Amino acid sequence: MKEEKIKVKEAYRRFIQGEFTLERDAEKKITSMTFSASSETPYERWFGTEILVHDKSAVRMDRANGGAMPMLFNHNMNDPLGMIEKAWLQDGRMMVRAVPFSTDRMGEIQKMIDGGLRNVSIAYRINKIEENTKNDEFRVTDWEPFEVSIVTVPADPTVGIGREYEVRMLRSDHKPAEAAAEAELQRRSVMPEEPKPANGAAAVIEPVTPKPELNATQYEERRVHAIKNLCRMNKLDEKFEQMFIGQGLSVEDVSEEILRVIEQRGKNNPQSVAKLGLSSKEAGGFSWLRAIGAIVSNSWANAPFELECSREISKRLNRAADPHKFFIPFEVLERPMPIMRSQHDKRDLTVGTDSAGGYLKDTQNMGFIDLLRNRSVVFRMGARRLSGLVGNVTIPRQSAAGTMYWLATEATAVTESQQTFEQVSLSPNNAAAYTEISRQLLLQSNPGAEEIVTNDLSAIVALGVDKAALAGTGTEQPQGIIGASGVGTFSGPTFNYDAALDAQVDVAVANARPVQGGYVTTPAVAKLGMTRQRFSSTDTPLWVGNLWDGTVAGFVAMSSNQMGSATMIFGDWNELLIAEWGVLEVDVNPYANFQAGIIGVRCMYSVDVGIKHPAAFSTMSSIV
Repeated sequence: MKEEKIKVKEAYRRFIQGEFTLERDAEKKITSMTFSASSETPYERWFGTEILVHDKSAVRMDRANGGAMPMLFNHNMNDPLGMIEKAWLQDGRMMVRAVPFSTDRMGEIQKMIDGGLRNVSIAYRINKIEENTKNDEFRVTDWEPFEVSIVTVPADPTVGIGREYEVRMLRSDHKPAEAAAEAELQRRSVMPEEPKPANGAAAVIEPVTPKPELNATQYEERRVHAIKNLCRMNKLDEKFEQMFIGQGLSVEDVSEEILRVIEQRGKNNPQSVAKLGLSSKEAGGFSWLRAIGAIVSNSWANAPFELECSREISKRLNRAADPHKFFIPFEVLERPMPIMRSQHDKRDLTVGTDSAGGYLKDTQNMGFIDLLRNRSVVFRMGARRLSGLVGNVTIPRQSAAGTMYWLATEATAVTESQQTFEQVSLSPNNAAAYTEISRQLLLQSNPGAEEIVTNDLSAIVALGVDKAALAGTGTEQPQGIIGASGVGTFSGPTFNYDAALDAQVDVAVANARPVQGGYVTTPAVAKLGMTRQRFSSTDTPLWVGNLWDGTVAGFVAMSSNQMGSATMIFGDWNELLIAEWGVLEVDVNPYANFQAGIIGVRCMYSVDVGIKHPAAFSTMSSIV
């Protein structure tokens, strides 16, 4: 069992109660309600099958039994109906006893119950989750309920349980929403409709300046409008809208949640148009070389499956058929490539003896997409992957904070100041790779030959995307870290301990604290670091480790020829976003070298690069 794949998150669950007991006073008005709020019934979420474990060791009941758990209407923090007086576990369910706040609230609840409105939804925070990889089942073994609502949306009557909202993943230091909602309304500005930036660049969004006469309701309307825009831009349905709105999240918090959802979705359920729903057997039967051979021979008779797959992807992309190119399904890009051995090799190689095959026992065969990532410096440093996308992705980021003022007296008017936001717009850029194969290799048509072609093309694409993420120019390619607006610089050109610390200071001054911090530079600069001492007359090298992987001033460090001469980057690599659309287009030139029988193969892969907070990075150049 693998633990904590999703470290901390918050979710909603609705349950059609098997028991719903009402206690009434002499005037038949409700004084308390006892009902079941959750169960262990499995449910298919987008990340897998979730099961809430209802053992005493799994459910944190302190909030529920400490008078800190409210009963709400439709998860609205501003519309409390009462408080949970007591909670307990019974027969794989959590039972709660709720007491209404006042006579007025009792009357409202009475109308709800009499009208048949008995659907209940519970909000809970997950602290630990275990995954069973065999059946993609997630058992929540440590969770805490913090709010129960009476809801208007009916639950699923066929299974007795429904979920109104998807998972919302939170940072471990996230404040409880019920305590933060009011503060957020007072201090956060709200985004308007999405602007249309040119060439995928970050578009500055003018702040929405509230007028002094705006009341709390109008502020809330603006926040709700902005969240709905964000969800629709990123193709998240109403379930996400309601969840973000109900928890009082700010625009910046919502942007982080959207990133988490997209990132996790890419791991578990990518949405690429090239994803055809192929089984593992079908994906394994797709042959790059058969498709290439079909174009060379101008006949798809021996590659009908490859033709069918390519046509379907072409149709989804609204692209006209081209006799010189084909598309590869997303499932094929993910499949592992086998390592082929002869029968003689299979008899002679054994796992027991290292020199006779034992060194191969832990080898992981990777597909095209995994090979891209495995060879990438930025991915190894911690860049976030948004994979299997459909359409553009738009993430807002705060570009300027509001200002705090000290007041001379309690009657002094506060000077208005607003946060400003801009957007990181991610849209497909085509990374191209070209290789040549011989006619003889094409005729071999075996998995070993497939592996040669896949490895070569993935290596070239990986290097291209990696270099663009580090130092792309932004013209006909993504804008990389070096040269990006908002990225800082640290002192130089001498690379010493003081300069290395200046990099961290530059990032810290921007109020960034690296989650995946580290240095990336060239092998030549890494050598300088290995030969220079932090403190004179001591054996304290600045770069500790080997030339390729080491540590500098408490952070990991890596060297790569992908970096430009005498340059270095320090920063939080978790702020770097690599978006992948998972569409691989292959063009074939049968006459690359007619005399030698060489065939040219070019592939184009759709990716983009974005930096969520440029100030989380700092660069140094002309290092000596």
